[in-house]
Amino acid sequence: MQGIVIQGPTDYCYETVSEYKDIPNVVFSTWEDEPLEKIEYIKSLIPVIQSSKPSFPGYLNINLQALSTYAGVKYLEEKGVDEILKIRSDLKVSNISLLLDLLKGKNLSFLAICKPNVRSLYYELVYQHYSFDFPVDHIIYGNIESLKKCFDFQMEELLPIPPESLIAYNYFLNSDLDFELEYSTFKQNDIDFFMNDCLENKIDITLLKEKYKDIKDIIKYHSDKNFYNY
Repeated sequence: MQGIVIQGPTDYCYETVSEYKDIPNVVFSTWEDEPLEKIEYIKSLIPVIQSSKPSFPGYLNINLQALSTYAGVKYLEEKGVDEILKIRSDLKVSNISLLLDLLKGKNLSFLAICKPNVRSLYYELVYQHYSFDFPVDHIIYGNIESLKKCFDFQMEELLPIPPESLIAYNYFLNSDLDFELEYSTFKQNDIDFFMNDCLENKIDITLLKEKYKDIKDIIKYHSDKNFYNY
């Protein structure tokens, strides 16, 4: 049985939540200090859970993302859900039901990953980012156990590691696998990517707070640079 965790603040709830009202097993996982009127609006359409924010947000708010996602995963696990689409609250998907159908049965699937030598990552506190990418932590699909392995952590230091890499790292660590942020390593460990599925099936994913409005615009803009593995 599939479910959806929408995680993050309620800033864009009026633009997004109505898309989920007829889909079973959806939960909006957010914070105790969110505006009451927005919480009440969301509750009129789908269930809401609220958590206390961690005292330390982590680099690029990774602790907030991990905590709210994990709370949502545990909530749906108790409902008998065994596969979950985790999506940020500032994303809008044009055909969420079709996307769920395409992802059904996958162990763990990210939107995309950059090709080797495009991103350099060092866990000795040095992170170098050489290209534009669409962050893979915005929307992730997997079975319950895979999602728990991704998000069951909190960082105690302000390490300059991007959230998407840290989420993947924790999955590998909690699975007793050797980690490498490289396409073939992911594929060999039953992790795949679904950007091509979105493009082929005309599923638009819009990041509401950014100037890049959807996947197709991003790919078109950078198509000559061969940045992506799918």
